[in-house]
Amino acid sequence: MKEKTTRIKTGIGALLMLLGATMALHGQTALYEEDFGTPASATLIQHYAGWQNSSVIYTGNGTCDIRTTSASTGYGGASGGGNVMINDTLKWFQISGLNTSSALPTVNLYCGLRKTASENGSNFRVQFSTDSMIWVELPMQDTLPTGTGTGKWFRVCFPNLPAHPYLHLRFSNLAKVDYRLDDIRIVEGTETVLETTATPTATPGGGTYYEEQRVVLECATGEADIFYTLDGSTPTEMSTPYLDTLTVSSSCTLKALALKSGMYNSDVLTVQYTILDTISLLALPFDISGNSDSSHLDIKTMAGFRSHKLGSSYANGSVKFESKNAGSATLTAHLDSSPGTLSFDLRGVKGGNPSSYSGITFIVSESADGTQWSTVATLNETEISTDGFSHLGPYPLSEETRHIRWMLAAASNGNTQLNNIVITKRTETDDDDVGIDGPVVPPGPAPYPNPASTTFRWNLCEEGVVISLYDLTGQLVRQWENIPDGQVLDISGITAGIYLLQAVTPTGKITKKFIIK
Repeated sequence: MKEKTTRIKTGIGALLMLLGATMALHGQTALYEEDFGTPASATLIQHYAGWQNSSVIYTGNGTCDIRTTSASTGYGGASGGGNVMINDTLKWFQISGLNTSSALPTVNLYCGLRKTASENGSNFRVQFSTDSMIWVELPMQDTLPTGTGTGKWFRVCFPNLPAHPYLHLRFSNLAKVDYRLDDIRIVEGTETVLETTATPTATPGGGTYYEEQRVVLECATGEADIFYTLDGSTPTEMSTPYLDTLTVSSSCTLKALALKSGMYNSDVLTVQYTILDTISLLALPFDISGNSDSSHLDIKTMAGFRSHKLGSSYANGSVKFESKNAGSATLTAHLDSSPGTLSFDLRGVKGGNPSSYSGITFIVSESADGTQWSTVATLNETEISTDGFSHLGPYPLSEETRHIRWMLAAASNGNTQLNNIVITKRTETDDDDVGIDGPVVPPGPAPYPNPASTTFRWNLCEEGVVISLYDLTGQLVRQWENIPDGQVLDISGITAGIYLLQAVTPTGKITKKFIIK
């Protein structure tokens, strides 16, 4: 509900509406005001306790009641709260005991009126009486438009209401059509419609953030004062004043109100901020490989991820890295424990011609602190299919890694989709050197090349060596026995991935992480 009050320099935020008292405001004197408050539901006139002046008698006939639907918006000073429904010739609403005494012989009656599209206001009747026996009709000063689209709220005037210490007003309907009445005001002189203070704005706007936000509140109305709350309560001029600095460090609902002397209060700005923990965000293990077109996860909006200059996510939940943002399009994952491996799917999306996915450099990096990065993988268009997703990895990650970043570093044409991220939790078998019971050989020459694709060597300078290749579940994949030292060993036909390569010698055992690509 819009505040139907003006801000007075004394700090009083509402007009005093007491029967018999008058208050000067910009050259006009308000003798009576009623905006019907905000009833919880449709309330019979006789049962409504929310009248602004308890010394005035309010009565009704039939089922005349106060409702909150069709709020009175669209004209200056509209309260937007309850309004009286008069939709039958047998209904009327009466106010008795009005003191309209004035130095002038007559005063003016103003009210908000809502009608059906076919009405021009002529069927809405307003009458006055000084003895509640003889009633005199007050003509409406305005003729309202008819036709489609005109069933809305208007501010109307009924002039020449007698100045009298005890006056009766009756509002009724000459036809069985819908009329609604709101914001009654009797003034000495001509009503001055006040302007409304502009609603404040907040920058940055509401949303999910991974660090505290310095929020700037502004109001387009010059010299307006802004007051705000962070607990979701409605602000008033007794709330915290905005003094050009506001830091939001935890999730909250920010509400702000702007006020200026001689103007109606602004509408209340409501903004929701969600501030996520910047240290412990993404639990491991993490797997979103279950994405589908019908049930998908939007990766770039999930907790634990921060995106920068990314395109809209696709229906399958994949994130769009657009070529126009090459060099700055990134997605960063924040981890809360030691990772083991990383795998994900990439897909190239061509532009307007068959060969338009080109010049792609896609870099995946890891970092302990989010500032110093080391490369996990560098990919280009020859490794990224445009016919479907390419499954890449698993890539080994450092035990200290707490941040993983995907970045489209370069692109001439086409976009790139990222999906199905899988990050495993580090286990004992992820250590670079894993020993067993018995003597362990100090780290010696490593297998090379590593990663390898078809063959490798391992110079151990010992005879009688048995070399075994295990997957990460501990299953034996291939074994070589009694091989000459440094012999070329064949690994063709083995699925790409991360394995454990173990050498058993007469003096002990060595286990190394080994990648087949």
